[in-house]
Amino acid sequence: MGATHAPLATTARKPSSVRRREIAEAALRVIGEHGATSLTAASLGREVGLTAGALFRHFATLDDILSAAVDVAIEAVDTTFPSDELPPIARLRELALQRIELIGGRPGLAWLLLSDHQVYLCVPEAAVTRLRAVVQRSRAFLLAAFREGVARGDLRADVEPETLLPIFTGTIHSLIVARGIHQHVGSTATSASPERIVDALFALLANP
Repeated sequence: MGATHAPLATTARKPSSVRRREIAEAALRVIGEHGATSLTAASLGREVGLTAGALFRHFATLDDILSAAVDVAIEAVDTTFPSDELPPIARLRELALQRIELIGGRPGLAWLLLSDHQVYLCVPEAAVTRLRAVVQRSRAFLLAAFREGVARGDLRADVEPETLLPIFTGTIHSLIVARGIHQHVGSTATSASPERIVDALFALLANP
């Protein structure tokens, strides 16, 4: 009687949607760690563990991969919009801290969302349009919260919301950059926490 053999183990192939997501996420990591010009089929293949040929079974071109990376970024940013039911200062604070946490920890997202001119030269036009829509949505959200905060008497009324907006976003962007730098060196011990800085900003913006 012949010996029985155990069936050979097989490696399940990932669904294309899963693999496309992995490739888009890997593109963001490559850009964040090495810069946009470093994104090639070879560098991306190494990052995700696929050959260049395998990459292009899921995407037609590198531009298509960049477009998918933009969609991943937009999906992540969409999760940082708090509920409109929160009071205006709570909405502003939550959005600020969630953006700092999300984007400061992912340099590829920071490049896409904060490096306007570089991105617009590198990313397909349709994806740029989607990024601009997110920027406009963020601006409208912040302005609405500032206006409501002024109307409620929570925020100072002697400065227009349109003037408050760049002060607020500039602080957030600087904290995003600082978080990325501190993560790279492995310590934030000598720096004030983002929460303290955001709260200090609201103390300055509060109605006297």
